Amino acid sequence: MESSKSIENQTLFLEEIEEGAILRNCEIDSNQERKLLSGVQFIHCVFLFDDFTKTEILDCSFSHCEFSNFDFEKAILYRDTFTACKLLGTNFIQATFKDVQFTDCLMTYVNFSESKFTNVTFETDKINESSFQHVQMKKMKFDRSFIDGADFSETSLKDINLSSCEFSMIRIDVNLARGLKINQFQAAGLISSFGIKVVE
Repeated sequence: MESSKSIENQTLFLEEIEEGAILRNCEIDSNQERKLLSGVQFIHCVFLFDDFTKTEILDCSFSHCEFSNFDFEKAILYRDTFTACKLLGTNFIQATFKDVQFTDCLMTYVNFSESKFTNVTFETDKINESSFQHVQMKKMKFDRSFIDGADFSETSLKDINLSSCEFSMIRIDVNLARGLKINQFQAAGLISSFGIKVVE
């Protein structure tokens, strides 16, 4: 990787950003359909385009960036971090994630359907009403996140631990829930989602 180059308060095209750059309070535009990002730090940056379809994002970090309603369909994200970012309604359908961490992000209504996750962590995020339908998960970690209303239909939850998360209801397939870990307070809400009533 090249030596770090810090750039502040500029408008740049994505295609001219060099690996190793640290961008603060910059506006980022793009003039190409297929995009590649590698080894860049984005801090309080604004993206002037919202189409990251099939984009490869490798070894990047994003802090306090806005991605609400952006399109990351079929994107590839390896070794990336998102910290205190907004991703309301963001589309990650059929995306591939490996060694990615989301921390303190607002991620309500995100669509992760048909995506592949390997060693991905959601830490203290708000992922309410998001879709994880038909998702492949390996070494997934949900740590103290808000996941109320999240949809895990058609997704195996084996070895997934949700016990530190907050939710009153999530959607799961009972035949794919074997090995899921929850706490005793979450159990009542999960049981009720299947139409089962607990009586005293």
